[in-house]
Amino acid sequence: DEQLAALASELPTNLGEQALLCAEADGLARREGRNLFAPLRVPPSHWTAGVEPAEPPEGFAAIKLKRIDQIPFYREACPNHRLRLDLNDSLSVEAFRDFWRGLDAATREAIEFVEDPVPWDPDVWRELRTGWGVPRAADRDVMTRASEAEWLVVKPAVVNPIGPGELAWRENKRLVFTSYMDHAIGQLHAAWRAAEAAAILGGTVAEGGLVTHPLFEPDPFFDRLTCDGARLVPPEGTGLGFDDLLEKLPWKVLI
Repeated sequence: DEQLAALASELPTNLGEQALLCAEADGLARREGRNLFAPLRVPPSHWTAGVEPAEPPEGFAAIKLKRIDQIPFYREACPNHRLRLDLNDSLSVEAFRDFWRGLDAATREAIEFVEDPVPWDPDVWRELRTGWGVPRAADRDVMTRASEAEWLVVKPAVVNPIGPGELAWRENKRLVFTSYMDHAIGQLHAAWRAAEAAAILGGTVAEGGLVTHPLFEPDPFFDRLTCDGARLVPPEGTGLGFDDLLEKLPWKVLI
């Protein structure tokens, strides 16, 4: 209801604004009879660990963890994989210090970045890098936190990629495009934005978080998504695909 009210007032939220841009691009491509991904190639992704730890499928070189208690499992089971930690500002500075100092040198070396390690404070985040050697990634308020991060996480569901993309290119940072853990169409929108950026910015676009559908129960849309190694393979059709499935939905006017 909140999102619909914001759209009706012509003051959409970030989520609503990006949804409109997605619908505009998808609709135009459908009217023109073309697939948005042609001739783009979706960048590879990391594997996102679930609640129960399990080895990733073949082809994935990096694993994203949201729980630090899973680190021992993945270090033992996948010693050659890079680890990406997403802490969502969940640790205090003291707790993070104890955690980081408790890791052995090989494990710290295996950690590619720590996303939103502690609540935002530019001085603290700077000390994480200069004093402790922590590789930092910014997700929340990415444009604000970008000054103290080497990696910028871009979620096209709520962030226009142009700003982070220009900043990363100018300041030699890396971009990590991820889905919003949403519907398959939203997942493909993120993949399309990542593929566009990779075509323009090349190696600035790193492995993303675009293979998130295995975390959810199957549905007719998710069932159409496949992978080639660590790369999401978009479905055939116009726009973002799913032509026949979308035609069967009971569409109605909400605003």
